[in-house]
Amino acid sequence: MPKNIQNNLYYFKISQENLESHLDANYFFLNKHPELSNYVSEVKNIKEILITIKRLKKEKEDEKIIDKYFKKLFIVFNQKFSNCSELGCFVNACDTTRDMIQKDYNSFKKITNLFLEKRELNDKVPDNWIQAILDSNSSRKKGELGERKLLKFLQKIEIKEVKNWKEFKKENKCVARFSKEIFSNNNVKKELDLKMNLKKQDKSLDLLIKYDKKLFILEAKHLNVGGGEQNKQISELIEILSLKKERNNVFYISFLDGTYSNFLLGKISKRAKRTLKQRKEIKKYLKNNLNNYWLNTTGFKTLFSDLIK
Repeated sequence: MPKNIQNNLYYFKISQENLESHLDANYFFLNKHPELSNYVSEVKNIKEILITIKRLKKEKEDEKIIDKYFKKLFIVFNQKFSNCSELGCFVNACDTTRDMIQKDYNSFKKITNLFLEKRELNDKVPDNWIQAILDSNSSRKKGELGERKLLKFLQKIEIKEVKNWKEFKKENKCVARFSKEIFSNNNVKKELDLKMNLKKQDKSLDLLIKYDKKLFILEAKHLNVGGGEQNKQISELIEILSLKKERNNVFYISFLDGTYSNFLLGKISKRAKRTLKQRKEIKKYLKNNLNNYWLNTTGFKTLFSDLIK
C-alpha cells in the first residue's frame, strides 16, 4: 500500500458516510442549446412539408406527387437537427425508435400518415418547446461530464492533463483520458504492459492517472435510477474491481456518482435483492483485491488528497 493511502475499505466507508448531493451542478445543462436556431429551422422545414402533404392528400392529388414530398420529408427527417419535431416525438408513440424509422422509408411513411390522421398540425415552432425537448434529452449527454468533474479536481491538486504518450511518460504527475486513437484500451495495455482482461466492458475506460510510479486506471459512471441498462453499467464497474493485481503500483478504480450511488452505498431493503447482490460482490472484490477501489465523489477526493500528502 503506497505511503499515506489507507486500505480500500476505508475509502469505501468514506464514500458511504458522504453520499452524493441530489443536485450536482457538474451535470447541469442550464444554458440554451448553442445550436437552438438550427433545430428551430429544421423543425419549421418539417412542418412546412407536412402541411403540404396534408393539403395535397385533402385535394386528392396524384400519389406520385404526394410521394415526392414524402421522400423529401424522409431526407429532412434524417438530417442532424431534425430530432426535435412533433413527428420525431410521435415515433415513440408507435412502439418504435427514431433510428429504426430513419432506415425504413415504408415504415416512416406509414407513421407519418398516422401522425397526420391522429395529431393536430399547425405552423408554430416556439423556441421554448424545442429547448424543452433538448432539455429532456440532456441526460444522454452526461457521459463526459463525470470525467470533467474528476479532471477539474485533479488539476486543483496539480495533476495535469496530457494528450499523448510522450507527455504521459515525461510527466511525474498527470492524467490522460482514454480515447480510440491514442489512449485506447489496447494501447494502454501495450504501453504499460498490462493484461486488463475485461469481458463486459465494450468501450474504452475513462481516466489513466499517473502519480510518480503509481498508475490508477479509472472507469466513471453517473447513475440516477436503477433498471436494466443501469444494472449493466454496475456490472461493468464491478468487473473493474474483479481485476487481479498485476503489479504493486497498478490500481483500478470504479467510480460511481449520482443518486443511484447513494442507493447502492446506503441502507438497502431486503426486497432489493439485485442491489444487495451488487453490494455483496463489491465488498467481496474489495477484500480480495486490495489495489482496487470503489469510490464516490468524496471517496475519490479523499484518496487523492491522501496520496499527495
